[in-house]
Formats: sequence, C-alpha cells, structure tokens
Amino acid sequence: MSDLNEQFFQAYWTPGMKMVYTDRIPKEMIAIPANDSGWFEWKLLKGTFTFKDYEKVEERFKVKLPDSFIDWHKTYFFLDGDCSIVRLPYSLPTEPLSEIKKNLEWFPEELLSLGLIPFASEGNDTGPLVFDTRNQTNNIDFPIRVYDHEYGGELDGLSEIIFSSFTKLLECLTHFLNERENKKAFEIIPDFFKIDPAGAGSTGKNYWMSWVEMGKANYEEFGY
Repeated sequence: MSDLNEQFFQAYWTPGMKMVYTDRIPKEMIAIPANDSGWFEWKLLKGTFTFKDYEKVEERFKVKLPDSFIDWHKTYFFLDGDCSIVRLPYSLPTEPLSEIKKNLEWFPEELLSLGLIPFASEGNDTGPLVFDTRNQTNNIDFPIRVYDHEYGGELDGLSEIIFSSFTKLLECLTHFLNERENKKAFEIIPDFFKIDPAGAGSTGKNYWMSWVEMGKANYEEFGY
C-alpha cells in the first residue's frame, strides 16, 4: 500500500502549488514565502501521526475507518486534497486530523450509527463520500458511496457503490491526476471501469458516466 500512497502524492503534488498564508501553516511546509498578496508555495511534509491518533477519533465518534485510508492519510502532511472529481481531507500537524473530525461532526448521527462514515467530498458538491461499513467482515478496506446532503439523514440519499474500496479510489485518482495534463476529464474517467471493475465499472458506472456526459457537454458548449 505504501507504494500506492507515494504514487498518489507524486501525481497530486507538484512544485508551485499555492495557498494563502495563515499562522496555522508550519514553516517546514513553506517552499516559497508569501508574496505581497499573501500567497505562498507549499510542499509536502512527512507525516508523524500514528494509528493510535486515528483510533482516538474512531473512539470519539464510534466509527471505524479502513486501514487503507489511515495508512494513506498519515503518509504526509499536505495543505489541500482537491482532486477535482473528489476532494480528500488535508492534514496539518498544527490541526491534528481536523478535516476528518469536521466530516464526522456534521454528518447525520442516524447514518453514522448505521456504519456510513464520511471521509471526503464529492467534486460536484452533491455531498460526502462515505465508507459503507455495513456487513463488512474486516477493517482493511470498505466500499465507497456518495451521500446527497439534501436528503438530511434519509437513506434514500445514498448512491450505489462508486468505488469498491479506498485502494481502488486511490488507483483511479492517481491515474486521473497523471493523465489530466494531456486529456480532458471526461476522456480519462472511463478508464476507471477497467481499474475498478467491481465498483466504478459495475454499480458505479452510471454515476461516472454522468460525469463523462456533463464534461462533454461543457466542452462542446464552453470549450473546456
């Protein structure tokens, strides 16, 4: 799994990534200091959180995060996780696991108690991506669905499985990030069907085809 984590971060982070500076940013993550407008270039910092740190969050919210997700999240400290189609939770040493906690704090308690665990956001702002831990027999990895926040706690807002596991999500996102310099998003997404045939290429196919169709329509109308 560590190789896949590294591959993802190599695909995601590139020199020149910028953010507005605030006091919460550790100096070790500053690649180039802030300019007159307050923007600075940031860099990855090797993570120092342990599984125990994540267990404390799990105990507080009475949830179980998959080992694959924890292993990925603790690899580095990073200031942003926006991959366009999915927005993953960032990690700061000065704000320990704050994004993970925030995702859990606002999510409907009735869904948490069922075993639906929010961990990221859907790229079209539909709502959170959730781990579906219901009827699972191990803690290594869980299937992933989208929850439409407009349903306010009702199970009808839950999508079909769009990724069979977090590992497959990482594989698909890494491929997406590596290819997007030369291809449009709607040209890359169908590759997910081969990368994750049990999830994106099966129950998640209609969901991802809606992204493809929307992307094509935008390109034909606006040219991007």
